[in-house]
Amino acid sequence: MSTKLITISVFVALALLLGIVLFMDSSNTRLGEATGLVVSVESFPSYLEAHPVMKLLPKSASVEVIIGKNNYEISNGGVKLVSKLSDKKDVSISLPEGYITRIGELGLCSAIKEANKNGELNVETHSSKLNLVLKYRKLFKYRDCLGE
Repeated sequence: MSTKLITISVFVALALLLGIVLFMDSSNTRLGEATGLVVSVESFPSYLEAHPVMKLLPKSASVEVIIGKNNYEISNGGVKLVSKLSDKKDVSISLPEGYITRIGELGLCSAIKEANKNGELNVETHSSKLNLVLKYRKLFKYRDCLGE
């Protein structure tokens, strides 16, 4: 019974964590997220590197973000547009084409809420749940970015 409760707790915590790995609540001024920006395929790495959530990612973070046909890799404190994704990643986050523009307009968190509400957000894990919870625990304060 205890093992089952721990497993369920870890799963719930992971579900919250995975959705907020890169996302912040733009309606919350304490998060300091910029909105009303023009973000493109080429400028998305710079936008994300300047985003406040990047300061909370561990140095060993390995996250891939796929928006339409564009692949971005977050690792070593940086973000880059890549043609081929790495095999070593903790989390993969996918959004449909067009969300780069929405991210600039609404802010990262609001765009993610929108995608999640529309069933267009896909998050996959490639590491153990416990490892992810421990590694990305600082991001729990952004769990509201998943929406309702």
